Amino acid sequence: MANQTIIIIFTSIEGIAQSLHNVYPDFPLQEVKDEALSSHGGIVLFDPSALRRESVAILKGAQILISEPAIVAKLLEHDASALSSLQWCQSTHAGVNPIFDSSIALPLSFELTRLAGCFGPPIAEWCIARIVGHERNFAASAKDQMSKYWGGSIDAVRGYRYLSSLTLSVLGCGDIGTTVAKAARTFGMRTVGYGKRSRNADQKINGIDTYTTNITQALHAADYIVSVLPSTPETRGLLNDDALLPASKRSGGKCPVFLNVGRGDVISEESLLNALDNKWISAAILDVFAVEPLPEGSAPGVDPTLSFHLIGLTQGNDVQNVFMENHQRFLKGEVLKYSVDWEKGY
Repeated sequence: MANQTIIIIFTSIEGIAQSLHNVYPDFPLQEVKDEALSSHGGIVLFDPSALRRESVAILKGAQILISEPAIVAKLLEHDASALSSLQWCQSTHAGVNPIFDSSIALPLSFELTRLAGCFGPPIAEWCIARIVGHERNFAASAKDQMSKYWGGSIDAVRGYRYLSSLTLSVLGCGDIGTTVAKAARTFGMRTVGYGKRSRNADQKINGIDTYTTNITQALHAADYIVSVLPSTPETRGLLNDDALLPASKRSGGKCPVFLNVGRGDVISEESLLNALDNKWISAAILDVFAVEPLPEGSAPGVDPTLSFHLIGLTQGNDVQNVFMENHQRFLKGEVLKYSVDWEKGY
């Protein structure tokens, strides 16, 4: 019976199985624990050749699987029949780049669904925190606190602007982008959304004041630019010198600040440094990079603000909520939400 199918969980993320079990104690779950799989700093460490025989057999018989795209890619690169019974895999990540970047044949023989609809709020929180922190120069105030020096940073701090006087351009108007825009609007920021799909004037996007398919228009309007774009052939290197040059404010205003929370390869390190050197953008606040983990000694210069792909970490209940809705759809033979489009690349 389809409703008796055991869901196999093979992941480096703690708490997913427990979260599902807490809410659905009678749910048919089996978590595969194997020393071949671990993680460090958010990076999956997996050697499929080191899997125990029992784990190999369980995975080969799995019909429904919850796992990371990197794990699936490495499994299939090692053995094309490693998931020969699989009908549906629920990814534990929003991005599925490891699948597309691998050598495995596409499309896959099973349905792959992204983890979506849950990362908007934590990423929006991070973006607003970074924008406020940059405007108010919290870094300078922190130095005063460390040195116990009253008012030492007053000159660095006094030039802040109210968020209500600023414009935020969001590159990518999906769930995450619109959530970021809505958060910005609660502080009175004007919002511009960029996307590749043309829309009629009456097709409003919640949280977006102005929508455009013109990247130059979106960049030039911005005081802050937030990229949430996925990694696809169309977006890789999109923010090159030709795109970034018009971003600079030639009327005497401040050049925009660039935040990247989507995928690192939307801009090359060379283009980023060039934009900073030429003051086409005034600062870079980055959570994602073209190469991850960032090779030692290769952090972009000109003192960007860095975090290391930490702002949208998967938590157990994130997977639980998305998976359970799709599981009901799966049992009924309905279309699954967030299914990967093999032509678009995400």
